[in-house]
Amino acid sequence: MATIGLSKPYYATYNYSGDGQPTYTGGGLLGKATELSLTLDEGDSNILYADNGAAESDNQFTGGSLSVSTDDLLPTPMLNVLGLVAELMQIEGVQTPSAQWIVYDDRQTIPYVGFGGIIKKRQSGATKWVALVLLKVQFSNPGVDAVTQGETIEWQTPTLNATVMRDDGPNHRWQLMSTPLDTEADAEAAVKSILGISDTPTLGSLTVTSKAGTAEGTTAISVTPLLTYGNHYMYEVGASASLPTAGEDVSGLTPWDGTSDITATNGETIVIVEANGANQAISAGQATVVANAGT
Repeated sequence: MATIGLSKPYYATYNYSGDGQPTYTGGGLLGKATELSLTLDEGDSNILYADNGAAESDNQFTGGSLSVSTDDLLPTPMLNVLGLVAELMQIEGVQTPSAQWIVYDDRQTIPYVGFGGIIKKRQSGATKWVALVLLKVQFSNPGVDAVTQGETIEWQTPTLNATVMRDDGPNHRWQLMSTPLDTEADAEAAVKSILGISDTPTLGSLTVTSKAGTAEGTTAISVTPLLTYGNHYMYEVGASASLPTAGEDVSGLTPWDGTSDITATNGETIVIVEANGANQAISAGQATVVANAGT
């Protein structure tokens, strides 16, 4: 079957407890795939000679390298697959809400992850999709390449490189490849199943802290972890304020820039919600308001 396409590059953090097959958590899309290349290390053949000739040979997988390019390398996948940390950017003159630095420093610990994608195939006029999963890889820090814009746009896509290893399960698997599947949805479901990525949303947890604000009748709010790139904050204050469900429409709440003091009364409940671009609740947390009572 001829390869005609590539899509849905998923990742998930690799975990092994010492028993059975590895498990995966915290998965998501790396981006929109543009190119993938898997190169296997060439091991020396281990040949047994008998009767003056080669009688047995062993040439097992010893490792490999993965190169994957996407349309963009967004902050959330970078933080997850490269073990980076984010810090809030509080700089006068920067107007972007909840702007952050992605920090490369001694705190970086690059994790092992599982990686999967979908290869589109064509044979005798029929289109099929093949699910591919690499069970244990470790990405390396990417370089930075950029070209100035001229009369026409030169599309520039980032590339991540990774070392491919065998997993720690009983059979030391390193790659899974499906038989040709009838739909891309089937292949995507197969990849997500192996990487532990569920289609059922769960509400993430935010730690919300309240202290007296600068002006009377306000509270200063801090939230951890930091806002995921592309999302925004909404809030609700009052005795009846409560946590939303995962995916709930929170467009009726009040927008918050992540830094400004909020008008509130001491002892009220404040709920902070992280919402996506469709105003669906992704994560939330609550605290009892500590407000500036004045003099």
